[in-house]
Amino acid sequence: MKASYYKILLLVLMYLCLFGCGKPEAPTTEEQKAPTKEPVKAPTGPVKGESFSIPNLKLDMLWCKPGTFMMGSPEDEKVRQEEETQHEVTLTKGFYLGKYEVTQAQWEKVMGTNPSNFKGATLPMEKVSWNDAMEFCKKLTPMEKAAGRLPEGWVYTLPSEAQWEYACRAGTTTAYYFGDEITPKQANYNVGKTTSVGTYPANAWGFHDLHGNVWEWCSDWYGDYPSGSANDPVGPSVGTLRVFRGGSWYYIGRNLRSAFRSRDAPDIRSFNLGFRLSFQTEKKEQE
Repeated sequence: MKASYYKILLLVLMYLCLFGCGKPEAPTTEEQKAPTKEPVKAPTGPVKGESFSIPNLKLDMLWCKPGTFMMGSPEDEKVRQEEETQHEVTLTKGFYLGKYEVTQAQWEKVMGTNPSNFKGATLPMEKVSWNDAMEFCKKLTPMEKAAGRLPEGWVYTLPSEAQWEYACRAGTTTAYYFGDEITPKQANYNVGKTTSVGTYPANAWGFHDLHGNVWEWCSDWYGDYPSGSANDPVGPSVGTLRVFRGGSWYYIGRNLRSAFRSRDAPDIRSFNLGFRLSFQTEKKEQE
């Protein structure tokens, strides 16, 4: 019995030496020359012309292509203001604009505070000055750059007054983007408080609450409109008051018109004043 055992063991050892202990075969010439596949790189930012969402904030940005529109109001529009001089504006560069007003949850993730009067994660941020809104943009830009999601030469900022009205009108020429009259079913105004962003119907380009909820800061200093046509207007180079647009929950419907203008000092804060984020090519900062 023992003899048979040792005989089998010997055969196993001989088999391993002959077939299992050899050196691995050298690669062929073709295998040596075959290049190593490079890992697929993640996108470095939004693709121009396509809508996107800022991942950490879940903040949706919609693309507005270049175009021409009539800014201001015609002389026969009801309750128009003298400062709403109608003139042709051409925006030669496309830009992104937030689908909704910046919410309190989004503000808190970037700034770590929440001075809003009406508290709620999905409510629009309010009680923020123009300076506060710009500080949010200045913090968000390097955050997204560090994350590898910022194309060269692009920054987060506030929309110009012309960009704001262009997006609000979305191709319309009426007093509001839904017509010449307004009802409480179409926007949040004169009701006593803010509502969650996106509660009311969007315009033709997908933007919500450009009429009502909270006023929205624009980048421009306030000033008179040009008497003729203009390309990429950004307002005066200096001033004392910053523009805000859109009306709010606190005001009557006529102040929500697409052409209606308002302004205040850049350090003022109010419980009906917030902002909407823009993403666009960097331009010289206004002083």
